[in-house]
Amino acid sequence: MKEHNKIIIVDRDNEILINEFHKYISIVFPSISFEDWYSKGFWTENYIPFSILDSGKIISSVSVAFMRTIQNGKKAKAIQLGAVGTLPEYRNQGLSRKIMSHVINKYMNDIDFFFLHANESVVDFYPKFGFRSFKESVFLTEPYVQKPQYTARKLDISIDSDYLLLQSILNNRQTLTEVFSAEEYGFITMWHILNLYHDKLYYLEKENVIIIKEEENNTLFILDVLFTGTIEFQSILPKIIESSSIQCIKYYFPPDIINYPYDTILQEDTGLFILGDIETGNHPFRFPETATT
Repeated sequence: MKEHNKIIIVDRDNEILINEFHKYISIVFPSISFEDWYSKGFWTENYIPFSILDSGKIISSVSVAFMRTIQNGKKAKAIQLGAVGTLPEYRNQGLSRKIMSHVINKYMNDIDFFFLHANESVVDFYPKFGFRSFKESVFLTEPYVQKPQYTARKLDISIDSDYLLLQSILNNRQTLTEVFSAEEYGFITMWHILNLYHDKLYYLEKENVIIIKEEENNTLFILDVLFTGTIEFQSILPKIIESSSIQCIKYYFPPDIINYPYDTILQEDTGLFILGDIETGNHPFRFPETATT
């Protein structure tokens, strides 16, 4: 049997396989890394890559993230797939298809649905397995007329105290939305922070809230809000705005938990694909940005 006909699990305690997975990621997804995330202990038992080897190196892989999801307030078990790809020289041999079929067959009776976020180059791939495409929403407020009263402190997680503060809030965070969300996905959020958002963390001490946000072209993008108790978001909003020229706010989560006014809902093709049934109560939704793999 050829080695690359066998699907193996990348055990997070197997240093050789972990190093091969890092090499695979660096080639197939060169703009991201799992190394810091792994070394800091956020690769938990809920994240499992299924991979094919050739001469000891990973040539194709599909990662499984086990998640407890929330749909319209109801809980369900799901698997989010990610890091799907194949090394360039091994493509067009059906390797990703082989792993996808293996994973779906292995877990289809144990969970309620599979889902993933695909990039534009492979959107035709997932419908072959029965996945359906869904659009997600962004919620806009414009024009923004409140006067900025910036008092937030930008966190620097290279400083131990800020890093521990982030971990404390993240470990005790409240649900951001119940339309379509998940529970206890801090290990995924930390991947996003380490790779994408480490310089976009803003802390309000009195409210004990961390906001992941950025300001660009007169627009405030609010990507995530980490909070542990009740929150009056409209009262704290001016405290996180630095620019006096903000005219529009884009929220990347619906207002079912954190109440905020909005004028427009934009539907976006985010590459969300779902295999199975979900129930959002026909409410516009956005799966949390920092829960995607």
